[in-house]
Amino acid sequence: MTKDISRWSDEAMYSATPLVEGEQVEPRVTLEYMTSDPLRRMAVAAAQYEGKPMHSVRDVTEDYALHVLNNAAKSLSAPLEFIDLHFYFEGVTRSFTHQLVRQRTAVYVQESMRFAVKENAAHEVVMPPSIAVLEIDDPMRVIWTDHVARTAWVYNALVNGGIPAEDARGCLPINIGTRIHYKTNLRNLVDHAGLRLCSQAQYEWKQVWAKMIEQMLVYGPPQDRWQQREIVKLFKPVCYTSNQCQFMASTDRYCVIRDRVEAHHEKGEPSETWTDINPRECLHVEAARRV
Repeated sequence: MTKDISRWSDEAMYSATPLVEGEQVEPRVTLEYMTSDPLRRMAVAAAQYEGKPMHSVRDVTEDYALHVLNNAAKSLSAPLEFIDLHFYFEGVTRSFTHQLVRQRTAVYVQESMRFAVKENAAHEVVMPPSIAVLEIDDPMRVIWTDHVARTAWVYNALVNGGIPAEDARGCLPINIGTRIHYKTNLRNLVDHAGLRLCSQAQYEWKQVWAKMIEQMLVYGPPQDRWQQREIVKLFKPVCYTSNQCQFMASTDRYCVIRDRVEAHHEKGEPSETWTDINPRECLHVEAARRV
């Protein structure tokens, strides 16, 4: 036990490894694991639907794997559950993870704030985009930075004064950075993507999803990545599933693609025919913010 830890009230408390050293905290995504040969492995199972028992991915051609994926996207999606993904997120906020864990079909392991002391808290509170774009001496940015510095000082003073970390953490901002492991399967990830790729999702989701897609596209042997390139095509806003916008209330945000989606809906045109909309448009920082 080190001298630093022994001075704290709870011997189970330890120092949290800093998220960054002298730079701004921002989301980082690592794809720790993805089922190898994902489409072929899914096809081995799904072949049962067509009375074609298979025992090895070596029995699956590329054409048949794409055939199975196409069917899973349009009808029975259960085969997508044969593809597992394990992501590791760093530098995301607690407000982000509060939303992430609402997906009850996934598994999570998150950095503890009951036992891991955030001694670097003053530098690990993520500044939101509307404030980050302001000049350093802008009054609104000054208010933010002063508050974060003061809050971090209060937190450290409480911990060093003998208050357990699980009690002192209550004063930290919800935008404090954290780490979390996230394991799910492709069926549930596709469902989750519908809402989190929507313009209505908060900016941090756009950052994280863009990096999740980047990680999937470079995972595994280069010769097998055609499968990931097909998989990421499944990730689309919820309007692509319903063929209309799901957020039309007066309290909902502006959406960069809503007018086009509704125009297609009025004409009875399914999402497969939407050539004037890029599903990734909603990842843009201004997708739900009026310029």
